[in-house]
This record gives sequence, structure tokens and C-alpha cells, in this order.
Amino acid sequence: MRRLPVLGLLALLLLGAGCGASADPVVTGARAAGPQEATVSWVERYPEKGAALVFGVQRVRVTPQGWSADVSIRNETASAFALGDQPADLAFGVMLFADGDLKTLQAATVLPSIRRARTIAPLPPQRLEPGATWRATISAPGALADGSYLRVTFGALRALGKAPDELARPVVWITDHAYAL
Repeated sequence: MRRLPVLGLLALLLLGAGCGASADPVVTGARAAGPQEATVSWVERYPEKGAALVFGVQRVRVTPQGWSADVSIRNETASAFALGDQPADLAFGVMLFADGDLKTLQAATVLPSIRRARTIAPLPPQRLEPGATWRATISAPGALADGSYLRVTFGALRALGKAPDELARPVVWITDHAYAL
């Protein structure tokens, strides 16, 4: 429940006008972050209790050519979820924030543009069945601003059948955790 207003706003931005019309609330004119790699081992449940989708980020990499992240989604609900079958249909990627404070994300009325993954390997299944886990590496070319805080985005996931009432429709997840570049 803690993320429903943000998720609804993000879903509208992503699924409506093609995502990216808003200005990034990150310091402009920043220099590019240098190469780095971190094992972050983030595990986040939505909703926090009961039947949930579990989002994971295992590793984040920044290279001279771009960025990548090793991610996963585990379906701990009784419903299957549709994920789509083409990277252009999906909202997997990263967002850059001026700070790593979760309260900043929760209070945001304008979200930074999503930097969509251009490569998702392997592509998600068209249906993520109950009890199933999908793991992949998402990546894209392009520099990321040094000093910003990276959050990973997942979605959009649509329940096929009855989903827990606490889940937004569709589910687009922005990680609670942030990685300082």
C-alpha cells in the first residue's frame, strides 16, 4: 500500500505518453559516473505481507558504454502475471534521483524519466505463473550522472485473474533501495 499513489502516477506516465516528458529532479550538468560494480542483494516484497510479488536486484554495473543490473521477480501470489514479450513493451530500467531517501520517492509528484533497458536477457515469460521466478540482466547504453542515486524499475505487470487487493493495477515497481553512483 505504501507505493500505490506513486505506482499509479508512474503507470500513467509510462503507459500513456511514452514516458519521459518530465524533467529529471537530478542535478543537471553533472559529470558521468565512472565504471563501478556492486553486489547489492536487494529483496523487496509488494505488498510487504501475505501473497506478494518479490522484486530482486542482485548486482548493478556501470561501464564506459552504459549500465546493467541483474534482476529477478518471484510470484508468491495465486495469480499469474503478464509481463509482455518485447523490451519496448516493458518498463524495466533505472531512474536517477538526487538523493537515496525513500521518503523523497514516496513524496514525489514528478518522477525522473525512466532510462529504459534496451536489452533484457532472457526476455520475461509472457506469463509469470504462481511460484515461478524470472531472472534476467537488463542493460542500456548511456552515461549515468555521478553523485545521483540509482533505483531499478520493474513493470508493467498485469494480473491474469484475481490478484491480491493490495496490488496496484498494473504493478510498476520502483525499488525502495537506491545505489549511490
